[in-house]
Amino acid sequence: MSSRLSLFGGKPAVPHPPTYSWPPITNSDTALIVQLLQRKELSYYGREGEVRELEDAFKTYFNVRFALAMSSGTAALHSAFFGLGLGEGDEVLAPTFTFLSTVMPIFVVNALPVLVDAEPDTGNIDPADIERRITPQTKALVITHMQGHACDMSRIMDLVRKHRLTLIEDCSHAHGASHKERLLGTFGDASVFSLQGSKLVAAGQGGILLTNDQEIYERATLLGHFKVRAMEEVTSDQYRPFSGTGYGLNYRMHPFAAGLAKEQFKRLDAYLQGRNDNLLYLSSRLKGIPGIAPPVVRDYATRHGWFTYRPFYKSDELEGLSLPTYLKALQAEGVPIQKASSLPLHLEPLFQVEDDHSYTYGRTTSEASRSTRQRYQPGDFPHSEHYAQSTCTLPPFTEPMPEIMDQFVEAFSKVAEQAHLLRDYERTGYPHPK
Repeated sequence: MSSRLSLFGGKPAVPHPPTYSWPPITNSDTALIVQLLQRKELSYYGREGEVRELEDAFKTYFNVRFALAMSSGTAALHSAFFGLGLGEGDEVLAPTFTFLSTVMPIFVVNALPVLVDAEPDTGNIDPADIERRITPQTKALVITHMQGHACDMSRIMDLVRKHRLTLIEDCSHAHGASHKERLLGTFGDASVFSLQGSKLVAAGQGGILLTNDQEIYERATLLGHFKVRAMEEVTSDQYRPFSGTGYGLNYRMHPFAAGLAKEQFKRLDAYLQGRNDNLLYLSSRLKGIPGIAPPVVRDYATRHGWFTYRPFYKSDELEGLSLPTYLKALQAEGVPIQKASSLPLHLEPLFQVEDDHSYTYGRTTSEASRSTRQRYQPGDFPHSEHYAQSTCTLPPFTEPMPEIMDQFVEAFSKVAEQAHLLRDYERTGYPHPK
């Protein structure tokens, strides 16, 4: 048997637990922000300065025609739905297991989100359930590459072509990740990346929209980049007359955010390499340890983004040991593991009522829209619910640390071997006697 559990007074398997702090801030990052401040470069009205350089870097990396920097990933998603011309009566298929920003802007353009279940192993949107939910009113599909693992793009693109859907990729977890060597963010009519502070390319707050479609780009520009930027970039006869006013919102990115994201973007490939080295190694060592199963990485996910590391807890392999006790024991050993906190959207009250009393652009949704709005309840999307309930999270450590990964494995093994003592602890409420 392994040494005594740390929870019961033994020495921890990870004597010096690593701290996770993101993003790494270098001297060059700091110097750039100081220079912007000294130059009083505090806001932009056109495509200029750090914003232009950031957008150009994204255009080059992803080989796309247009990139539009935003104040947030949510703003970029709203701009994508607006840019596609979605509106009242249009159904947009969307994952129920995703961050709320993937779906909430659909309401703001007065379209109707129709939720879709997840694959049970990756947590990504399930292509089979996509097809089941397509109706004559379905106009678009938005997908999220959860945790940086590519969705099944071969099957999804077949459905998009078959049913003539427009596709929006939410790549907020998946900067630089790929499907069969093709970069995520290059499949959709529009793709969106969050640049929020926890993302692989971090601006603090920010987002970016990519597209090859000039109309999407011009509409998105008019929505949130009125006046100078719109006058510079909106050239079509259809939309140029409105460049002076735009369509009412200010989604411009702050120069400091653009500068920081530009510097972080230079290090993206190194960040991805570090995470894949650590976490694929950890997965290889966890295989076969009772109670834990590493995240699934399918063959087509040729580069994983690893927004977080999300393994499965298998309580049946430890004779029903509860997840809270399991996590408590691992945390005592020095493993920074937590219960995953994200829930599927269909479990939120907003998706369980016909009328949420919302206002979109100053008017309530029409009776027609309310009458077709779908209400959901627990049990409607069982794979999403099971994935959310059975997974844990570890930070996506980027710096090389094979010794720490080995110590994590020792901790998982130690807890599994002494699960019977933890079950006694659960039953009695007292530590196992020495």
